[in-house]
Amino acid sequence: MPVWHTLPVDDQGCLTLTSWQVLQLPSGDRHLVGYCIENSEGRVSTVVREFDTGKLHAKTDSGRVYILRGRPGGDLEAAYVWERWTRINSADSWEDVTAAVWAQHSGE
Repeated sequence: MPVWHTLPVDDQGCLTLTSWQVLQLPSGDRHLVGYCIENSEGRVSTVVREFDTGKLHAKTDSGRVYILRGRPGGDLEAAYVWERWTRINSADSWEDVTAAVWAQHSGE
């Protein structure tokens, strides 16, 4: 399965992810990983710069806004893209902080 470049932010400034996760690198940088509804593909975001846990909206380093829809989860296409992303970017370790983000959102 190939991985390709995405459309520029000017063309797609806002995307929706389902079956999403928030993964954090040792540097503290967080990335969104999930299934992008608009493009029917697995997706990994650039670094999250702003996160509204109440609305489940995030703005990334690229300027793109992501809307997280529904409960967190996993997606095979997104997992594949994340695996490729970690190889390309030499990211040997990360932490899944999805549960903490979801707890903040749901008030658990």
